[in-house]
Amino acid sequence: MRERILVIDDEPNIVWLFKEIFGDAYEVLGAQTAEDGLRAAWDHDVHLVMLDLRLPGISGLQALQELKAQGHQGPVIIMTAYGEVKTAVQAMKSGAYDYITKPFDVEELKHVVQGALRYAKLTTEVTRLRQELEEKFRLKNIVTVSPKMIELFSVIERVSASDVCVLIQGESGTGKEIVAKAIHYASSRKDKPFVPVNCAALPEHLLESELFGYEAGAFSGARKTKPGKFELAHGGTVFLDEVGELPLPMQPKILRVLEENQIDRLGGTRRLPIDVRVVAATNKDLREEVKQGRFRQDLYFRLAVFPITIPPLRERKEDIPVLAKHFLKEFADRRNMAALTIAEDAMEVLVSYPWPGNVRELKNIMQQLSLLCDGPVISKRDLPAFLWDPDWPSHGSGILGQASVPAPWAELEEVLDDEAGLGLPQLKQRAWAAIEKELICRALAKFQGNRTRAAQYLKVSRRTFYTKLKEYGLG
Repeated sequence: MRERILVIDDEPNIVWLFKEIFGDAYEVLGAQTAEDGLRAAWDHDVHLVMLDLRLPGISGLQALQELKAQGHQGPVIIMTAYGEVKTAVQAMKSGAYDYITKPFDVEELKHVVQGALRYAKLTTEVTRLRQELEEKFRLKNIVTVSPKMIELFSVIERVSASDVCVLIQGESGTGKEIVAKAIHYASSRKDKPFVPVNCAALPEHLLESELFGYEAGAFSGARKTKPGKFELAHGGTVFLDEVGELPLPMQPKILRVLEENQIDRLGGTRRLPIDVRVVAATNKDLREEVKQGRFRQDLYFRLAVFPITIPPLRERKEDIPVLAKHFLKEFADRRNMAALTIAEDAMEVLVSYPWPGNVRELKNIMQQLSLLCDGPVISKRDLPAFLWDPDWPSHGSGILGQASVPAPWAELEEVLDDEAGLGLPQLKQRAWAAIEKELICRALAKFQGNRTRAAQYLKVSRRTFYTKLKEYGLG
């Protein structure tokens, strides 16, 4: 469908001019009164309104207010004579996108109209993405059948309506960031930014500038002013992930922000007011950290106004089948394929495994199976061996993490042990290496040789990825 421009002007030659200039690329509608224009905007999906200030009957300013009142989301450009620029500026304060003076310069008119339509596209896309995020992170869409989690979600719904600090506690991989996003998107701040900060990812001197920003000239290399995460989240939520890793010297600075709702940019001379909600997460016992002198008690009490603990996956085993099926469907949908199903013997293994990496580990295993499983049904023998073989070696630093290759080792063991130099342990090591190499090659092919994106896709550090490239002769 072509984009539609509505021109509201009592001079017929203005509508004609727009049709001459833009008629080939866009659909141009005309209206000579505000009333007709409002009806046209209501009846048609209009992407841009060109609105004259001087109209018979209802004025352009009144028409602008009526357009906004009836729900028009697209940009409105005011057309005005030179002597009415002040009124046009007033219209912009009332929500107009821009103004242009008559008589038109054709090139300027094209520039303004095309810019407004690009803005309309971006605004529509941002709205769509925001709605998708809001829908994705609604509590009712988080996959669970566990009574513990359902009870937890009812608590989260209540706390989302307030503005208090929330401390989310739980083991790595339990979904603390998903819960933080659910709190944000269920709150009155949902249309404002959700800004995550990993407190463990940066050294102290970089973390301070990342959180609070800096002024130009604050330090060597600071060529221009940069806002920090707290400023970027204004009106929304700052998510302090791994807050237990905050260096002690940084903790009083965070405390001051929470107490005063103001920040100091590095190199700044004045304090800047901020309006943010803080949600923090940790896999540590912060009370114990306080006892050991590694975390400030006053900051702990500020953050833990409302503490939430997410139970590990091993304590809600009823979620394992539904999560496994959900992840398989998710990966299948991305590849436009039918989702794999899980045989009963395989499901028994999945449910009995303790999942030290929690939901994240389960998701990674399902992703590997969706790539490597040959048939439509996952059996026990397709599962990574470490799930059911207690003698399987640990390879936590490899591409596969703690996962490994599906193989029916039990049936082959007797034969293989008879082969000189090719016992079961040796073959396991070779199979492990072969699968890692294959996954690396697939990831590189998927991202046209982009090593950074391939490493991110495989969820390993760039250092590990480059080490493996060298090890397998792929560098």
